[in-house]
Amino acid sequence: MSDEILDELNASFVSPERQFKGKKLAPYTEGSRLLLLQIRDDGDSSLYFVYSFIFIHILLKENRKEAINLCWKKDDFRERLFDYISGYNNNDLAEASALVGQIIEEAGKGQVEVISDGKTARGNGQGQRQ
Repeated sequence: MSDEILDELNASFVSPERQFKGKKLAPYTEGSRLLLLQIRDDGDSSLYFVYSFIFIHILLKENRKEAINLCWKKDDFRERLFDYISGYNNNDLAEASALVGQIIEEAGKGQVEVISDGKTARGNGQGQRQ
């Protein structure tokens, strides 16, 4: 196989590097999802989620340890987030929302849901036929 074909094949399994307003974002992973859950409250708006998603992924790209520590200090995180978004407007929100939507959609495509054919018994993991 040629190197060109191998490079193309390898690239197809890696999500493209993302940016928002010139800042690179870390990949969306189970770890970054955990951080998002750490800083959220039930009453948070979708606006808060979108900007938190972007902000966390920028922080993770720039300084992973700082990002993790900040997410365990919810009030400090919110203060830093508000400083971060202070100059943004509705157009920026629309751009951020589209980007977050793309990232989450791409992450969901990698998941496979197993659908039972109704013939396989579950229980002891043996996959016995009924």
